[in-house]
Amino acid sequence: MRVLLVSILFSVTCFGQGSDGTSGTWKINTARSTFAGGAPFKSLIARIERHPKGEVFTLDRIETDGRATSFSTILYLDGEPRRFEDFGCTGIQLSRRADERTVEIVRMCASGGWMRILRRASAKSNELVLEITEQSADGRRLDRRLTLEKQ
Repeated sequence: MRVLLVSILFSVTCFGQGSDGTSGTWKINTARSTFAGGAPFKSLIARIERHPKGEVFTLDRIETDGRATSFSTILYLDGEPRRFEDFGCTGIQLSRRADERTVEIVRMCASGGWMRILRRASAKSNELVLEITEQSADGRRLDRRLTLEKQ
């Protein structure tokens, strides 16, 4: 009975939190990031929070021209496609753990555009890397490698 209780408490404490320690708030280090095919951001904050069915991943960014955008999504981390609707994309999204340090998020829009985000926990505990590839319906492609630091 005690073993069962300890197992339940451990599951509740760690539920939804990746073993990679990525939960929390992360801020971009623009000096260590690359923006191939696009302009750098004035600011980018990523938040990763526990959720009963996985985790909530939120990106808040301010473009160099001052426009602010934000998106937040539940990552189920099971690789199953789910309906998704955002101001710039209606289609499907799937997310999965590629390994103990990497999460893959793929969005496929009905318009033909798509986005792939690889989120990697660095060997350094205070660093997170986002590799973002976006392709619009007209074929334009953006590749970004963003280094974020834990706040």
